[in-house]
Amino acid sequence: MEIVLIRHGQPEWMINDEYQRNPGLTELGYIQSTKSARQFTKHSIDQLWVSPLNRAAQTLTPFETNEVAKEIKTFEWLKEMEDKDEVALYGKSSDEIMSFFEKRNSQTFEEWAVSSHGLYMQDFGKKIITNLEGELEKLGIVCIDDTFDKKFEIRDDSLENLMIISHAGTMSVLLSYFLNMPLYAWTWKKFLPRHTGHTRLRSMAISDGHFFRLKEFNNVSFIENPEEQTY
Repeated sequence: MEIVLIRHGQPEWMINDEYQRNPGLTELGYIQSTKSARQFTKHSIDQLWVSPLNRAAQTLTPFETNEVAKEIKTFEWLKEMEDKDEVALYGKSSDEIMSFFEKRNSQTFEEWAVSSHGLYMQDFGKKIITNLEGELEKLGIVCIDDTFDKKFEIRDDSLENLMIISHAGTMSVLLSYFLNMPLYAWTWKKFLPRHTGHTRLRSMAISDGHFFRLKEFNNVSFIENPEEQTY
């Protein structure tokens, strides 16, 4: 089985120097999404999951137009992280936004872990994983052991491939889950996928189960102009 993770296209975070809560895509974001979708043929994806936030929903559009997926499902739990401090930023200026993130990013690991963002990330991750496991079980994919690594049972009639269009924070939880890696408040910064880049996980049989391997990370080779490759 293969899982393709795609981050949304470039969002228009600032309008009239005010930070937007649920932005759509920039003109470049639409270009990135179109080029990303062109890499997949019609019905090459069995099932596609997408976040309902505007930037993800608009990234989905060319995938829908090209009929990339046989089935599309929108899930609320794929929404991006949004702690109370980040919510308070909406409507503020670019200078205020820069100041906030510079201060947060200068924290020690210990400070970050116990900050409001660190505590929020714990619940954020648990919510995603609980819902993820529920949906995977419906598809015949179940984690049966995590003593050494995450070992999955994958039924013979399960999907051959699954695509998920979401966000940097959401993707950090998904990658941490499938690759059995610790999830911290700053994990999304460790991965930080490019806009509409392709990350692929593929299952491999081992003894009486399967585990997932990282086969491709952050591939944006389909965007020829480096200036169009954004974070």
